[in-house]
Amino acid sequence: MGETDSRRQRFFNKGIRISLEAEQLLGQLTEQETDRLLQVSDPFLSKEDVEKIIHSRPVEVRTTASFQPVAKEYDADMEVIRGSTHTERTKGETEDFIQHFRNRYERLARLLQASRSNYPQVDIADLPRHVGEKVRIIAMVYEKRITKKGNLFLEVEDLTGRGRVIISSSRAKEKLFQKSKEIVLDDTIAISGKVLEPYIIAEEVEWAEIPVLRERKRSERDLAAVYISDTHFGSRYFLHKYLDRFVEWIRGKGEARELAAKVKYLLLAGDVVDGVGVYPNHIKELSVPDIYKQYAIFDDFIEKLPDHIEVVIIPGNHDAVRRAEPMPWIDKDLIHSKVTSLGNPARLKIEGLKHVLYHGTSLDSMIANIPNMSYTHPEKVMVEYVRRRHLSPIYGGNLIVPARTDFLVLEEEPDILHCGHVHKNGYANYRNTILINSGTFQDRTDFQIRQGHVPTPGIVPVYEFKHARLRTLDFRGI
Repeated sequence: MGETDSRRQRFFNKGIRISLEAEQLLGQLTEQETDRLLQVSDPFLSKEDVEKIIHSRPVEVRTTASFQPVAKEYDADMEVIRGSTHTERTKGETEDFIQHFRNRYERLARLLQASRSNYPQVDIADLPRHVGEKVRIIAMVYEKRITKKGNLFLEVEDLTGRGRVIISSSRAKEKLFQKSKEIVLDDTIAISGKVLEPYIIAEEVEWAEIPVLRERKRSERDLAAVYISDTHFGSRYFLHKYLDRFVEWIRGKGEARELAAKVKYLLLAGDVVDGVGVYPNHIKELSVPDIYKQYAIFDDFIEKLPDHIEVVIIPGNHDAVRRAEPMPWIDKDLIHSKVTSLGNPARLKIEGLKHVLYHGTSLDSMIANIPNMSYTHPEKVMVEYVRRRHLSPIYGGNLIVPARTDFLVLEEEPDILHCGHVHKNGYANYRNTILINSGTFQDRTDFQIRQGHVPTPGIVPVYEFKHARLRTLDFRGI
């Protein structure tokens, strides 16, 4: 029996009917691709089903014979911080929400208490005892609005009660007023000012921030990490050419080979695949409308990478996990390649540098609520993450699981914060925390055209640990 006949018989034995056109293509499949079709195929196998497997097959790339990657000589120095899988359970009851916000408040309040102040710190419940005095409170923002006189009004709360704050729009307080426009609902902030029944007249507003004087960490080993996100395998907008060029480079072909030789880690910050049914009429934008096949294409991509590279992935809002954050890891039933699959957000140490990987879903609500933020510069929003020491401060801006521990608090300042989601490359150094938004490998979608978003696909950041240097490579071929 020939190879094609053998494969045809395997489909018949499973009760799957095959079109004549599909039969003619069976001989082009590998055994692995045949097994994949047998596992997930509908009762009818069409020509299109087989063609999607063949066309999504990554271009085979051979490592240049003279390419000797130095990264191959080292074992990985990578430690996953406990709590980065997010498999804990919650019933979503009132007490869970109370504990969630209490945990957030208490941890951020400790950070704010560590900062210096000229005023005594008091609880909101004790404010009536300090009328006419200047004090400092630490509180969470419950309400924010502009008054009829043009001042900013805040209703805030701590663990003892609620209070009211007025921030004057007068010329004398113009700098504070403009700064306070950046306050968002559910922010945990410190407010200093004079107590006047029934308000505090604010003189200063502070976020938890990260220290000004922080040393930029370096590694003794001359190794590097690649940061990518939003590959969207399975999308009809997926840019095969750009990813193929990236694979060629990382295997030692083309320019910047000395940098490719240092790459020991590849970190993918969510939206590994395009998913199925993520939004209305999503099916029309898919080249592979099967979630298992989409992750199988990702597995094929991983197989093309050099074996010495450690791959870490987290999910995004298009991946096959719950939409609410924190997101659990992508299950091994979906991904069969050798990767470290973590939740969103994830915390780990790589070459001694503290990393936080966060897909970045809250970028949308932050851009909508903070002045001068835009999709053009995602790194500016990421600065707000580390200023607030929280990855999604606005409750309701995106779905949040009321876990007893708020895993979105940045209790320890990261050395590198890596996000994706908005498909736009952006980089910043804020107080020696490196902020990276790593763009995409998906072309501009119809939705992005309607919204005016202009993505930057095929541009890949690479960080060299010894030299504390960030470089970018352009795989668009232009």
